[in-house]
Amino acid sequence: MKNQFIGTSLDVDDGKVTLTDYMGSDLSVVNAARVSFGKTKTEMDDKDVKLIKYLAAHKHMSPFRHVVFTFALEGVSEVVCRQLYKHQVGCAYTSGEFKEAATTWNEISGRYVEFDPEFHFPSEFRKQHKSNKQASLEGECVENNVMARAIYKEAIDQGFSAYKKLLELGVCKEQARMVMPVSFKNSLVWTASLEAVAHFIKLRDHEGAQLEIRNLARAIKKLIDPICPHSLDALVNSEK
Repeated sequence: MKNQFIGTSLDVDDGKVTLTDYMGSDLSVVNAARVSFGKTKTEMDDKDVKLIKYLAAHKHMSPFRHVVFTFALEGVSEVVCRQLYKHQVGCAYTSGEFKEAATTWNEISGRYVEFDPEFHFPSEFRKQHKSNKQASLEGECVENNVMARAIYKEAIDQGFSAYKKLLELGVCKEQARMVMPVSFKNSLVWTASLEAVAHFIKLRDHEGAQLEIRNLARAIKKLIDPICPHSLDALVNSEK
């Protein structure tokens, strides 16, 4: 019987993210933690919720790595994907001589396929934040949004036109793709442990993060919250 949560999708700007598979739940976390005592439970109770909070607060993270999620991202701009890629570093763990990555991804490759003319177009162009040099003002649009959109579209059209012309000249795809604007829509599969996903949400659903990546973090949080609400809350809200 198909799990009710698998296949659930949420819109992310003009793309979407889908929970395609997962393993585990809050109960998996507490059972992993209690295996040292040779104990296993089949139902959660208040003691288990307290245990989860204790594990998160004291950075006992290995039990949270027994819950794993796989997401499919479609039509998400490369700008957003590049920020997601950074969590290979932010979510990797070292054990002795070996590095155990808690997250991985696979994406469509411009070396193998020719890109389609699909790009992310913001519904509004936000103003720069007055005090935070890296942030924008959510909900505050520049005065001439129409002009900004026209300039944006012109740059995209020129970049994609150059890409097509290079291909027509016989230039290989792996070089022609270098002129593609970073607003092109990408598709990828991302698999990560609960610990890694919570780390991503904690860092990216933050007022200092770019709004587009915040929207992705918010959507992913909604997708997994019904599966592991206690663990997610404990990990996201624990002190850094």
